[in-house]
Amino acid sequence: MKDIQSARRPRPAQWIALVAGVLVAATAVFVLLRGGGPHKVTFEVTSSGEKISSITYGSGTRQLGKDVGAAAAAPWSRSHELTDTAGELWLHVLSPAGGAITCTIWLDQKVVMEATTLSGATCEIPFEDALDQ
Repeated sequence: MKDIQSARRPRPAQWIALVAGVLVAATAVFVLLRGGGPHKVTFEVTSSGEKISSITYGSGTRQLGKDVGAAAAAPWSRSHELTDTAGELWLHVLSPAGGAITCTIWLDQKVVMEATTLSGATCEIPFEDALDQ
């Protein structure tokens, strides 16, 4: 009888394998939910009709692009697929005229940062905070 009970009881190696499997599954779910895959980031600028002189935008320390002159005409929008979630998402807009300018940052089709100011606008948000929204 004792042999049957001990045969049915999981061995230590089975317990270790079970715990390791649960940890791997939990890690995979965490990575997928917290930003393991690519994220679509959209930078947008609108204006009350004022001319925009320059738009720079990026992620972390990397500038993704800069538009000046006619290329910076509002309404303006650029999208990028990003996998590196370190640092901040940022968008800087300058206008010599002083009208109302709105900058918006979208992450995975959700607004995560928006600011409206006169003669220029700055949107900056840590990528991790944007993922939490």
